[in-house]
Amino acid sequence: MAGNTVERRFENLFDGLFSRAFSSKLTPLQIGRKLLHTIDAERTPDAQGRRVVPNRYVVQMSAYDREGFADLEPALIQELTQAVREYVRQEGYHAEGKVRVALRTNPDVRKGRVEITTENADVVEMPPPVVPEVVATTTAANVEPVEPVVPKPAASTFDLPPAVLTLPTGQRVSIHEGHYIVGRNLECDIVISDGNVSRQHAELVCAAGDVIVRDRASTNGTKVNGVAVHGDQLLQHGDVINFGTAQVRFEKS
Repeated sequence: MAGNTVERRFENLFDGLFSRAFSSKLTPLQIGRKLLHTIDAERTPDAQGRRVVPNRYVVQMSAYDREGFADLEPALIQELTQAVREYVRQEGYHAEGKVRVALRTNPDVRKGRVEITTENADVVEMPPPVVPEVVATTTAANVEPVEPVVPKPAASTFDLPPAVLTLPTGQRVSIHEGHYIVGRNLECDIVISDGNVSRQHAELVCAAGDVIVRDRASTNGTKVNGVAVHGDQLLQHGDVINFGTAQVRFEKS
C-alpha cells in the first residue's frame, strides 16, 4: 500500500537524518503521519471523477517546537514535500499544480502538538514592474516633475512570496515556503529550457523567509555571483544565480 510505503520512508528518515533527540515530544515522524492523514481526510471527488486533494499543506507548531527543528528545517521541508508528492501520486490523487509543504509558528498550538491547514493555492506569476511614462507638458509656471508610480506586484491567494526569481526569459516566478527543483525537465518546479541546464540541476528551499540553493551534481554546476555552490548557499537580495550558463536573478520581497 502507498500509505505504508511512504510511512516507512518517514520512519527511515527518523532513524537516519533526523535520529537525534529532540527537546520536545514533536518528531518528524509525527508530522509525517499527520500529513498523510490530512491528505486522506481532505480528498473530494470532482465532476470528472478524480479524487482531488489540496496543493498546499501548512504545518503549524509552537515556537518552542519549531526552534527545535531550526537547524534541520530546510532538509525537513524538502523530505516532507517529496514524501507528500509521492503519496499523492501513488494513491492516484489529483492536485492542481505542484504540492508544497511549509512550516509555520502558531502560538495557539501547544508544545508537542501539530496542526495541519490546507489550501488550494493558485500559481501566480509576478509580472515585471511597469513604470508608467511621464508625459512632459509645457506650462508658464515651473511645475515639479511627478514621480512615476511603480505598482506593487499582486499578492498570491495565500500570502506574499518571500522571494522572486527572474528567469532568462524574463518570466518572474514567486518563491513561497517549500522545496523547488530547478532544471530543464518539464516535471521540475522551475523549468529552464537551456541545453546547459541539467534535467534536475539544482534545488531551492525556502524556510522562515530565507532561501537556500544547492546543486544536484549537475553537469555544468551552479554559481552565485560567479562563485561555485558547494553545499547549501543562502541567497541574498540581488544575487545572480547561474544554472550552467542560464542566468537567474534573485530578489527578496
